[in-house]
Amino acid sequence: MPKKSKLPFIVAGAVAVVALAISAAFMTGQQSPLYASGSVSIAPELIASAKGIRTLYVVALPGNGARMPLGAARFNVAADALAHPQGKILDFVLTPETMTMMPGAVAGGMPESFTIKARLDTDGNGGMDQPGDLTGEATEVRLGSNGVAITINSAVR
Repeated sequence: MPKKSKLPFIVAGAVAVVALAISAAFMTGQQSPLYASGSVSIAPELIASAKGIRTLYVVALPGNGARMPLGAARFNVAADALAHPQGKILDFVLTPETMTMMPGAVAGGMPESFTIKARLDTDGNGGMDQPGDLTGEATEVRLGSNGVAITINSAVR
């Protein structure tokens, strides 16, 4: 008599365990840790310079002034985003899922205090600031902060 494979039972058991873990996490209110959330706006004097830019990076940097990013999130900017009366471009939420972690990022998570930089990027590629990019930042952001307001108020020359 041929031996029956146990693989279907093993796979079904693994799926059941994962489903139970996800269900338990939702029922207990567990969610991904919040690094920070807030909004990005642009100073009125830079709105004309931002026309046509469709890429926004929100980058977490160490609070000690080091420039090696801890992580970054890339957003597509809607064509009409710069028409908002208060200059608001978008709201952001930084979590492990929304940020791409960078080489050299802090092992074990984010520090208690860090800087968040927003950059409207002219070429749409990550990396260093380039002439024409528009930037702004919030310093001394505490881990888990809500309502962080970043105003893009300088042009890279």
